[in-house]
Amino acid sequence: MKLFQSKLFWFAAILVLVCLIMTLFSAATGRPSVLRSVTGAIVTPLQKGVSSATDWLSDLFGYFYRYDDLQLENQQLRQKIQEYEKLEIEYNAAIKENDALREAAGVKAKRAEFSLELCSVVSVTGKGFESAITLDRGSISGIESGDCVITGDGLVGFVDTVGLNHCVVKTVIHVDFSSSASVSRTREVVVTGGSFELASDGLLKVSYLENDADVRPGDVILTNGGAYPPDLIIGRVEEFRQESHGISSYASVRPAVDLDQLSTVLVVKEFQVDN
Repeated sequence: MKLFQSKLFWFAAILVLVCLIMTLFSAATGRPSVLRSVTGAIVTPLQKGVSSATDWLSDLFGYFYRYDDLQLENQQLRQKIQEYEKLEIEYNAAIKENDALREAAGVKAKRAEFSLELCSVVSVTGKGFESAITLDRGSISGIESGDCVITGDGLVGFVDTVGLNHCVVKTVIHVDFSSSASVSRTREVVVTGGSFELASDGLLKVSYLENDADVRPGDVILTNGGAYPPDLIIGRVEEFRQESHGISSYASVRPAVDLDQLSTVLVVKEFQVDN
């Protein structure tokens, strides 16, 4: 027969015979057969792959199953974050208010002759030589045009226009500001005010100085009475220079108050000067 003459038939038969012998040998001796080992080597990786795929599919379906719960949890967390942010804002506002009240109390203790109104800065109205700020108090609080505005560090400027519940303050670097002043070290009387040239650098100017005037960098410039209470710090001299015409000199002055960081100020509604 052709079947018994086929090489494939005899190969299959020999393979079956070998497998049978190995199986009988394994059964007789109790040792794992080579066939079982080979089969295990092939099947085990496949089992691991199927197991990993099953776990992945389980996690995927589990994620979709828990999606609504996760979305609700995420929404709750966002609400808590918003609550914490609100509390942080309120906490910082309370700290600023407390600091402002403490500063006002300190100024009142030093300046018992002042009638003061604590105000918050609502907005910055102008910059440079038009530097101005808007406050949240006005005529209802007894504030009037021309009132002096200060902080614990020194002079801010003066009240320009007044509404019922707000007012606009021109700062010491505004070109409309001017004041009789003195050099604290020498008590020399000088004139200080805003400057078109210096305001862009945040400075004001002491004008009409003699070319040999005893004015030095670091000297403190104080108010000298008149429209403003005496001995308020206006600023400190940064540079002493001769005017371009050469007839006189001037000093550039850095304001004592950081005008870019104002949040609260004090308006001096009334003051008394001791004779």
